[in-house]
Amino acid sequence: MKSSIRALAELVLKNIDVLEEDCARRGADIPSLQDPYKAGTEFTLDDPNVQNASTVIIAAAQQLIQTVQNPQVNLLMTAYSTTLAGAIRVATEFHLADILNEAGEAGLHVKEISSQCKADPVKIGQILRLLASSWIFKEVKPDVFANNRNSSIMVKGLPVKKLQISQYSKPEGATSALLGIIGDEMIKGSSFLYETLSDPKTAFSGESNEAALCRAFNTNLTYWDYCEQPDQQARRLRFGVAMQAKSKLEPIELTTKGFDWKGLKKDSLVVDVGGGIGTFSLALVKEHPHLRYVIQDRGLVIEDGIERTKVYFPEELETGRISFQEHNFFDAQPIKNADVYILKFICHDWSNKYSHIILKRLREAAGPNSRLVIVDKVIPYICPPSELNEEISVPGTWKPELPEPIVNMSGGIIYPHLSSVLMMLLHHGQERTVSNFSELLAGAGWKLVEVYQHDAFGQYSSQILAVPV
Repeated sequence: MKSSIRALAELVLKNIDVLEEDCARRGADIPSLQDPYKAGTEFTLDDPNVQNASTVIIAAAQQLIQTVQNPQVNLLMTAYSTTLAGAIRVATEFHLADILNEAGEAGLHVKEISSQCKADPVKIGQILRLLASSWIFKEVKPDVFANNRNSSIMVKGLPVKKLQISQYSKPEGATSALLGIIGDEMIKGSSFLYETLSDPKTAFSGESNEAALCRAFNTNLTYWDYCEQPDQQARRLRFGVAMQAKSKLEPIELTTKGFDWKGLKKDSLVVDVGGGIGTFSLALVKEHPHLRYVIQDRGLVIEDGIERTKVYFPEELETGRISFQEHNFFDAQPIKNADVYILKFICHDWSNKYSHIILKRLREAAGPNSRLVIVDKVIPYICPPSELNEEISVPGTWKPELPEPIVNMSGGIIYPHLSSVLMMLLHHGQERTVSNFSELLAGAGWKLVEVYQHDAFGQYSSQILAVPV
């Protein structure tokens, strides 16, 4: 009888054939971990067969490692990953990838690296060697380090001397900004998760100013209000740049797919609630210029959105096809009977208590033919598909399915579940399952009727369609 570890290894080999065929078809080389990253060296992203093969390889390889490695080592190494995140933050804040990028392929001795970032070479050496052992950077000679495929992602695209003055001034540094947040706010908030969940005052709280990060920062302000404080300008700037990195994980073109926008009548009104500077609506107007769009958010955000739209869509702004409106989504919705209300990346920021208020305000404004489109992750259950109850099935929902002997239906993709806990420690928010959305919407007078997904593992956002009841 074939062992489970052999079956896992065979799954890896079988699906490697698919990836190699993809590269051969495109005349591309297999990506090298040793070389700095170059755009276009990924495996094909829009081919379902290639995507599935990648997912199976990742899931099988991770289960193989977890099976072969001692369980105590598995658990301890996972717990120690917070230290790794802290080391990555050191690398981003000291611009180590940029220093090595300027040094070239030969790399640079740790003493020269440390002299540029004005740090202790013994300590920087420890940091670099930890990261190199985790496939981030490479040690080409004793105490000489260079960039590899993973570390090169941290290159910000400005000369090191300029970065040491202002590092969060260019979108190319978005990944480093996001890594900085993970090594700062996320680690600090994570270390207070237990205290927040066990303290009777906060254990069942849905208040954003009582989340784990607020406890870590010893503040009664929400994260958003905290970052608005004068002495938190660096965090505020870093957050703004970091959000551009998140957009690279999920192209805006992907989030616009799903609901039948094209089928709406000419001049149908779409209200983008909490729409920020209008990124989503501006992407929609490119594809569906026959609709009218109103983008609602806070005053200062709206001002930024108007200025941006003047540059990219001046005619639509002048004709009123795109307009902006200051509005707090906890207050009564001023636009009644809109054809579509949009909530993009809003509900995951808020607990059920406050998400209910937002949804209730929209229900009060909605007409009988209004539609609500929520753009958020739909996270899957990790149990086998055979264990899922039929009553939680909604048209368009994908169920994760992986070949045996893979038993973890996350597919090795922990990001959506990690994101859910991060939303909790930041705001007491969460990512939600289909069942979670159905219950939340029903409580506010909406019925979930269809879900438009792009993958079964919650890696990409979905469009969730609801109608008034």
